Amino acid sequence: MNKEQTIKFASSKGYDFDSKEDFEEFVQNNMIPKLQTELDYDHSTSYLPKDCVLKISPSQFSKFIDKPHQWYREVILKEKGFNYSTASVIGTIVHYLAEKVGKKQNYIKDEIYKYINSFVENDDYCKKTVTNSFESMATTLIQNYVLPNMDNFLEVESKHFAEIGYGYYASGTLDVLHGTKDDCMIVDYKTYNSKTKPKTIPSYYKYQLLVYAFILRKNGYNVNRIQLVYVNRNIDGGVSDKTNKPLKSYPPEVVVLTETITDDDVDFITSLLQLCVETCLATIEYPELTHVLWHDARLQVD
Repeated sequence: MNKEQTIKFASSKGYDFDSKEDFEEFVQNNMIPKLQTELDYDHSTSYLPKDCVLKISPSQFSKFIDKPHQWYREVILKEKGFNYSTASVIGTIVHYLAEKVGKKQNYIKDEIYKYINSFVENDDYCKKTVTNSFESMATTLIQNYVLPNMDNFLEVESKHFAEIGYGYYASGTLDVLHGTKDDCMIVDYKTYNSKTKPKTIPSYYKYQLLVYAFILRKNGYNVNRIQLVYVNRNIDGGVSDKTNKPLKSYPPEVVVLTETITDDDVDFITSLLQLCVETCLATIEYPELTHVLWHDARLQVD
């Protein structure tokens, strides 16, 4: 919903705005989903500067590169994209538990089950699988990565932002910043469900972490490494139908992948972020070219 649609919606509810501050207060109180549990994603943008036109999320940025039409629909048009799945709910819970340990805080078990039960079961979401999986995965991640490394954690679950230009900001929440401000590494936790261990950092995750590097470098952090810390879901091999013998199982295990980033990497992602902003501005100035700019003939304006 864009600003005009929001104002129209608000008017239908009897709201009137005397200032920009009144409008922003309405959006914060009425248009941003309220958190129901500690695990719900915080959509609040109140921490961003008042001149922020659009927040560009690191986790979504690979879509601008690989599927620009989808990025435009989800970010600019606010069309509903991905909702939730077994994998995403497990991932959120594992992140939550790792965060609490990394911050030396107590977690609330009831909040986890409240979060699990807040989603309706469907073909993509199974509560039983989530319940049976998250504890062993989180325990493995915490025992094999968080606890041995947390003395070197600089920040855990911290929000950062930086302006790209024209009021467009890149902003997101880091899992972990490791090291010191003068020499640090961005750490991102990932969960997966496969017998095959990850061997390289996929491009879509690298784009995400490079956007964080752009943000942090703009804020005075000397980021020179990125790291993905994977933990897999337990895969029970079961029993062979032919021999009746147990097949190989794959219990949760941590896989750490680290890469050095260079000035060229940051220059590259900076150029893509600038291209994103310029494409958004061109769409406003030349709406008749929307379908060309975003590579989707269905977006053609009559």
